[in-house]
Amino acid sequence: MLFLSYAAAILAALLNASSSVVQRLATSKPDTIKLFSSRFAYEMIRSRMFLGGILLQILAYIAMATALKNGPLIIVEPILTCDLVFLLVLIHWKVHTHIQIRDWLSVTAIIAGLTGIFAVSHPQGGHLNYDAAPWIILGIILGSVVITLGLIVRRLSNPATRAILAGIAASCAYASNAAFTKLAINTFINGGFFAVVTNWSVYALIVSGIISIYLMINAYGSGPLAISQPIMEVFEPGIAVVIGIFIFGDSYSTSALSLGISSLFMTVLVVGIISLASSPKINQAGSKGF
Repeated sequence: MLFLSYAAAILAALLNASSSVVQRLATSKPDTIKLFSSRFAYEMIRSRMFLGGILLQILAYIAMATALKNGPLIIVEPILTCDLVFLLVLIHWKVHTHIQIRDWLSVTAIIAGLTGIFAVSHPQGGHLNYDAAPWIILGIILGSVVITLGLIVRRLSNPATRAILAGIAASCAYASNAAFTKLAINTFINGGFFAVVTNWSVYALIVSGIISIYLMINAYGSGPLAISQPIMEVFEPGIAVVIGIFIFGDSYSTSALSLGISSLFMTVLVVGIISLASSPKINQAGSKGF
């Protein structure tokens, strides 16, 4: 079963990278003023290429679920982040841009940083919280962040900076989406279909899912894919951790050793992101609509 889990995780990583590529090609190089607008979203909904990317994303979710069902999270998660490696390969193939050693090292640093932080944090689940008040507060905070970032992105001319900020905005929605998914699945397991349709969490999931897709469209259209994609993969779990701590009561190792090692991995992660965002080759690919 472990072999099936690893194979499914690798397939999920490949499908996710392919989905990102297809959606980036569909959204590439829009007028800046179109970003974070209903007009841009409407154009994407009518794009067969973008819808094809969504289909690939759905298949990636199925493969990821298969991997997580049959294998340990601590092994599967690092494999899933290898989609960044596939992403560089696809960029090299699609736009014939020679990816430099620094770019491979940057991606390696991002994967190693994420994996290391996850491994030493020893997360412990808390309890699911269906109280509306903390979720309303969370929605106000994350909504304000997303709106602010969207307004800033529309006024920026640097594609790399736009990709970073739009990626962070999308991460806010996807982290919330993951939390609502957890609530909805638990409701279904314990109460069945009727319990789901009479519980607010499933409707919050639908709304957050739509918002997630909308923000993802803008993240891919804002700048180089090799910048926006790693940003989303880094910030989504980070925001999810914060949600888990303050709403679900999740806990993580806070020993001096764990914090020290986590700080080292965090440094590696940040260096990887900065290096990738400032890469001439990656920005060159972005100027070609990729």
